[in-house]
Amino acid sequence: MTDLLFNYNLSDITPKEPLLLGGFANRKGLSGEVHRPLTSRCLVLRKENTIACLIVNDLMDVYPAIIRAVTDRIASATGISSDSILITSIHTHSAPAMEYGKHEANDRYIEYASQQIADNAINTIIDQQGFRVARLKTGKGLCKINMARRDVKPEGGGMAYRVGDPDGLRDEEVGIVQLSDEDGTRKVTLFNYACHPVTLGYESLFVSTDYPGSAREAVEKSFGGMAIFVNGAAGDLNPREAHFSDPANTDRVGEQLGKAVIESTLYDASGEADLKTTAGFISVPFRDQNITKEHIAAEVRRKADDITEFFTWKDMLKHWEEEVYKMIDRGEVENSFHIRVNAWKIGNTIIFFTQGELFVRYQIELKKRFSDYNLICIAYAHGTGAYIPTADVFEKKGYEADQAYIYEILPSPLTDKIEEIYMNEATEMISRLIEA
Repeated sequence: MTDLLFNYNLSDITPKEPLLLGGFANRKGLSGEVHRPLTSRCLVLRKENTIACLIVNDLMDVYPAIIRAVTDRIASATGISSDSILITSIHTHSAPAMEYGKHEANDRYIEYASQQIADNAINTIIDQQGFRVARLKTGKGLCKINMARRDVKPEGGGMAYRVGDPDGLRDEEVGIVQLSDEDGTRKVTLFNYACHPVTLGYESLFVSTDYPGSAREAVEKSFGGMAIFVNGAAGDLNPREAHFSDPANTDRVGEQLGKAVIESTLYDASGEADLKTTAGFISVPFRDQNITKEHIAAEVRRKADDITEFFTWKDMLKHWEEEVYKMIDRGEVENSFHIRVNAWKIGNTIIFFTQGELFVRYQIELKKRFSDYNLICIAYAHGTGAYIPTADVFEKKGYEADQAYIYEILPSPLTDKIEEIYMNEATEMISRLIEA
């Protein structure tokens, strides 16, 4: 049997000048000090004719057209299929806004970061001498830094806000996949955990990886090699210590996650290390199926008095109206939102990738359905998507179901049947991969 091979590398993508940070609509001003440098980390797996390239960037959301351009650049330079290239972000809310037209400094940064990300991946793929036979280990740990979050809308009026919900659903599991060469001098440790990187809040202007950075440093100090953090179904999960302005708090939270990885027991899985990949879409209908300019104008009037957490809600509505009008004029409005998804099988480990902000119940349910496998769920792939809430959030008219589509520039909320549709399609994709 042909060996599983791996190679990896990283590149700096820290901004060189002040710019707008993504993640918080209420944040004011340009970025300040760099708390932790930002990086792009690439892991490439090869076995026989199958290749899988994972790129994890210390960014928040990236406009999908930028992701496609980087993917095309890598595919063109290396000859591998674009479906074999998976680009995701750790989702830190202290990284540059990645959409053209926000600010001249951001436009320059997008060009710089895109080049750095692509070059690092290309060099990792074509560096034949860098590939090593993989000794594969997997494991699981537990970490308690995350907590469910819920909206509070004051009955007497005023701004909405979110609070931690200690009784809410969460997943404390840390999924770990480690690859090393025979003597352990080349090693990459990938670890997966579901939690929004928002220990730094909207009042902070630090450029930062948030908690994943100190977690990675702890793992690298203990294990050596390179650590890769990948975020899970964190759509409704925040840190217990969230929205501070002190980076020392951020480091303490990350160190707890790093400790959970270091203290986990890793089991040898080298004997079963096959490599299979698949890619596709999950199409979820919009709630509104007749989207015209008249309908959008009526929606703006209807939602103008919503109780929200945003200081600039009416400005956001106006921007949404203008952008959706442009989409209508260009004939780009469809009846469904197409969520890009991928699945990889590495021995007994299944890695499921999804575009968008997945709620944690999906992740927990997928782990139950495929309990014979070490299943890891990675969200925020393929660029900016949408919140993927569960049915109960639609019933409560939660922010993620009833307001976030304005921020995301979608022409309508998604259908409240999304949970059933998504779970069925995701389950079918993973099942086909296993059986292939």
